[in-house]
Amino acid sequence: MKDKKRCVSSSHVRYAVKNDLPDVVRVHRIAFKGFFLDRMGSRFLRAYYEAILEYNAAIFLVHIDESDRLDGFAVGFRDPEKFYDHFRRRRFRLLPIIALSLLRRPTLLGEIARNTERVAATGKGAASVVELSSIATSRLGTGIGSLLLQAFCDRSRTVGAREVTLTTDRDDNAPVLNFYLRHGFARRGTEVRGARVLQVMGRDLAIDD
Repeated sequence: MKDKKRCVSSSHVRYAVKNDLPDVVRVHRIAFKGFFLDRMGSRFLRAYYEAILEYNAAIFLVHIDESDRLDGFAVGFRDPEKFYDHFRRRRFRLLPIIALSLLRRPTLLGEIARNTERVAATGKGAASVVELSSIATSRLGTGIGSLLLQAFCDRSRTVGAREVTLTTDRDDNAPVLNFYLRHGFARRGTEVRGARVLQVMGRDLAIDD
């Protein structure tokens, strides 16, 4: 484990570019196998992350290993309301992809409806808040996740954010919850999405100053 961590360096973190998207999708599907976005399929994931990459208030970081291979990423955005407006404007481009996902998995219809309703109901976000949407690595236990999370918080501070927020499963998710707690996040309440109860967490960047 020690040897694995030795190769992890901040010099291997950079902003994502379009050519990274296939590897971002690959890592996402490894890290979040069986979750909603994974079940929507690679084409939808590609469109989702492309929308984030094209959003001018996004923070989209990737980690590159010693073999020049992408093995992790952290992505989020300032002012979530504006991002979801940006994403909604792409809905006509996404409809064929969503239709194909439904043909493969008709049971996704309920989850798609709930997520569409949630996005439509997103309230006005503060420009001083950055929402961490996803953080993932294909190599657990190497320190890459910690490196990406700290880099994401550092980038958030440089664009004027005072807080980083995220949601993750509240139940049966102790390793992930403890990961964020170890990195300065605190519990900020819960949110219910269908059968899932999500833990809202936040890190006050002003404390880091």
